[in-house]
Amino acid sequence: MRVRAQLTRRQRIALVHTSGISLEESLNMDDAGFDLTFFQSNNVKAESFRAAGVTPIQLKARGVKDAQTLRALDFSALDLVDPTWCASAISAFGADNIVAEFVLTPHDAVVLAGTGSMHQLGLDVATLLLLCSGVPRAANAILQLAQPRSQCLQGVAPATLCDAGIRAEHLRALGLDATAVARQTRASAEQLNELGFGPVRW
Repeated sequence: MRVRAQLTRRQRIALVHTSGISLEESLNMDDAGFDLTFFQSNNVKAESFRAAGVTPIQLKARGVKDAQTLRALDFSALDLVDPTWCASAISAFGADNIVAEFVLTPHDAVVLAGTGSMHQLGLDVATLLLLCSGVPRAANAILQLAQPRSQCLQGVAPATLCDAGIRAEHLRALGLDATAVARQTRASAEQLNELGFGPVRW
């Protein structure tokens, strides 16, 4: 059972500043009244929770039952970049559920690329690239942001690169030649040719 922390005066004010609730009313409300039903009825969204410093763990204690409901409050992958918020979300709802609701689009993948939150969520470059099918600009951004860049293809299948629209010119710009790509992705000579490196002889 999670203990629900009492909201401070500042937090109450921050939570209702965009709603139709007056400051006086919010300050006189019983703490238990600040629950999911109240948030939904008064259009209290992520912006207000951020301003109030209310964490996912605290929201769970106030009726936010799952990651889907957390997402419905307008939180996004951008919030996961904050390692403290990300840790709280994982503690409240589990990494798999957070990923399933928050890491869905090429934009989400780019936002998280190269951040510590990738490790918190159990994500790798290969997984992020899978979200970028047919979106080479996003896929290339992920590779540029990956750390260390020289090892950014470790564990990435050649087919994933092709599907995302990544070609030899993108990889060369990252400092990766055919030998480096083959070493990290285990690409065959045929697959390297498909990526645009041309005929390769070992």
